[in-house]
Formats: sequence, C-alpha cells, structure tokens
Amino acid sequence: MHLEISHVLNHPVERVWDVLLDPEVLKRALPGIEKLETKAPDTFAVVMNLGVAAVKGKYSGTMSITEKNPPSSYRLQGEGKGAPGWTKGQAVLTLTSEGNGTRVHATGDAQVGGTIAGVGQRMMEGIAKSMARDFFAAVERILDGAS
Repeated sequence: MHLEISHVLNHPVERVWDVLLDPEVLKRALPGIEKLETKAPDTFAVVMNLGVAAVKGKYSGTMSITEKNPPSSYRLQGEGKGAPGWTKGQAVLTLTSEGNGTRVHATGDAQVGGTIAGVGQRMMEGIAKSMARDFFAAVERILDGAS
C-alpha cells in the first residue's frame, strides 16, 4: 500500500523538526504506541496495540530514523510482528516552510501479512490516513503546549 499525506503545523520548521525527532513526542503522538525504548541513536524497540475491524492485537518490533537532512527531511522505517500478523513500512517526511508554519509531507509504503491482511486489506488506506491525522493532531497539541 502506498500513502501520501500532507499537513501544515503552525510552527517554524526548526521547532517542528526537533519535535518530530523527539522520542517522547513520538511515544505520545503515534497511535497505539504502548512502549518506545531507545536501543541506539535513532533506533527504537516498539510495542503497539493496533487493529483493523475485529482483528486487533499487540505488535512488537523496531523503528528507526535514517537519512536525516536537518531540518528538511528524514526516513522513518519500522516493522512489527504480533498474533494478528506482521507489518513493515517506511515513510519519507519532508518539511518545508509555508507562511508562518511548516508543511510536513509524508510519502510512504506499508506491507501487512497474516490475518490482519486478509480481513483488513480493503480498509488499510483509510485506517492509515486516519492514524496520520491523529498523529498530526497530537503533534500540534504538543507544539501548542496543550499535552
């Protein structure tokens, strides 16, 4: 599945860059994150609770930040396995100034397998877009100091 999403955050590029690379922010903003533990610089062990339709479960895996080009872009990659199946994906996030804010454009690909793929394949794009909207809304609240 391929996904593109763009969102404007009402803060300067440098501030958005710092926040998007902060592990504590990622832990609070990424939907379903139960645990995000630093294993090495820009590499994390992750435990997530995710589900599609009636197929829900806990996934354990890794997430890493690579190809950093401050404050313009980076690649976020991850993979996880759990009882409902497996998931693997990557996204390139590009930050550009727009007015007084920052446009974050994410382009990525994800793959899923196992039970979750059979049940939820038709709904995956909508769910991924919804999760991205939730993520950006949480980041905006964090940037605004609300949470």
